Amino acid sequence: MNKQFPFVLVVIILFTNGCITGDQEMRSAPPIMDVSISYVNEQGDDLLETDYFPFYNIYYLQKDEESGNFERVKATKNQYSFYIDQGTNRYALRVFPNREFIDGKSTTLIENHRDNIDTLRVQGYNEGRGSIAERIWYNGELVWETAPNPPRRYFTITKYRL
Repeated sequence: MNKQFPFVLVVIILFTNGCITGDQEMRSAPPIMDVSISYVNEQGDDLLETDYFPFYNIYYLQKDEESGNFERVKATKNQYSFYIDQGTNRYALRVFPNREFIDGKSTTLIENHRDNIDTLRVQGYNEGRGSIAERIWYNGELVWETAPNPPRRYFTITKYRL
């Protein structure tokens, strides 16, 4: 048995490597598309308060196949969360935007505890089980682009109040 073990090990390694041909490449899964947003006032104070986290809602704007009209579809609770960002020591809202791209763009609506609705638009595409974001607009203002920014999709919005 001991003499057969090295032979079996070599056969397994050769078989495993033989499953990938020269024209195939090993690819990792595309990244999960998430967006992190912190909110501050003009003095730089954190506007996200833990007492109001349960009152936030996320909606996806999706096209109805029959009518062709767009409708709001409420996202499940696991499509967004709140956390303390280590780099800024502020709370941030982490959102998984709508993955239904129409003409290369998707729309996600963020409803806060005062029933104000902000719009998050993403230009991107789906690749396998993941999505790739190229540009992100918040209420019509471009806030993130692939080229000059790191892969982390994090930005800060300045508001008078939430």
